[in-house]
Amino acid sequence: MEFIKIAYCVTIPIILLFIWISGPLWKRFAINLLAVSNILLIGNAVFLIRQLRGMYELSKQFSLNDNHLFDKWDGFMIRVALLVILPFFSLNSYFRNNQLFTLVLLVLVYWTFPIQSWNTYDLLFKIPGYLCLLCSAYAIGWLLNKLPYQSTAT
Repeated sequence: MEFIKIAYCVTIPIILLFIWISGPLWKRFAINLLAVSNILLIGNAVFLIRQLRGMYELSKQFSLNDNHLFDKWDGFMIRVALLVILPFFSLNSYFRNNQLFTLVLLVLVYWTFPIQSWNTYDLLFKIPGYLCLLCSAYAIGWLLNKLPYQSTAT
C-alpha cells in the first residue's frame, strides 16, 4: 500500500492535464479516473494508520518516556494527520472529483513525502499491481454507479 502515494503523485498530474486540455470524451474518462484515484488514496491512509499504530505499540513495548513520539505535534505530524483524515472525504461525491481538493491532496503528499523518500524497489512489479488495483476500483465504481459521468438512468 505504500506504493499508492507514489503512483498517486505520478498519475494525478497526467490526469489533471488530460482534464484541462483534452476533448470531451477524454475529459470524462479522466474525471472518472481522478475520482477512482482519490478513492485509492484511502488505502494509503489505512497504511499510515497501521504504521502509526505500530510505532505506538513499539514505543509502548520499549517504555520510551510515556510515548514521547506522539506527544510532539510538529508540522510533519500535522501533515500526516491530514493525510490520514482528508482521503476519507473522497467518499463524498463532491470531493471525489473536485480538482481543487485533488490538488490540495497532491501538494500535501509531495510535501510530506518528497521524491527522495520514495521506495522504488521492485518498481516493475509495483506498477502492474497498481494498474490492476486502479482497474478493479474503476470496475467497482462503475458497477455501483459511483463514477462522476455515469448515467443514472436505468
